[in-house]
Amino acid sequence: MADQPAPLTLAQNFVNAVLAPSNYAGHDAAILRAFNIISASLTPTPQITTRLTVTPSLCNGMAILHGGATALIFDECTTCTLALVRKEGSWQTTGVSRTLNIVYLDAVKEGEEIEVVAEIVKIGGRLAHVVATMHRVKDGVLVATCAHDKVNVDPSAGKNRVQSKL
Repeated sequence: MADQPAPLTLAQNFVNAVLAPSNYAGHDAAILRAFNIISASLTPTPQITTRLTVTPSLCNGMAILHGGATALIFDECTTCTLALVRKEGSWQTTGVSRTLNIVYLDAVKEGEEIEVVAEIVKIGGRLAHVVATMHRVKDGVLVATCAHDKVNVDPSAGKNRVQSKL
């Protein structure tokens, strides 16, 4: 059996695969190109740490990180964390969002650097629960938290599922 790549490599390979088409211009492309994966680990729980400098395109008219951009950053970071545990037949597509709950605690200004730590709390064959925190790097202030529930949409994930009668 071949050795499993290091968690940091798994996370970076996932980002590279999403961005592989050089003309990819999805709304997440700029964030994926801009964030740096600082660390990744499988123990004690799968988690990644990323950093990103807030650019004007991520800000509202007051030059503050937009709430929608914050949601997208959390979505990308929590999904990237699932890339650490995916394998053939299990979470290969990293799923789709079921819920994405964010608590906004403080503002982040244009040009400031943020750090996001995302951690898988629970993962099964069909559902995953991932949490994340966002801090301003310069002062360590917690600026937002996130709870993200995802559904595995791999073809094998639903094969034993009972169909609803509704």
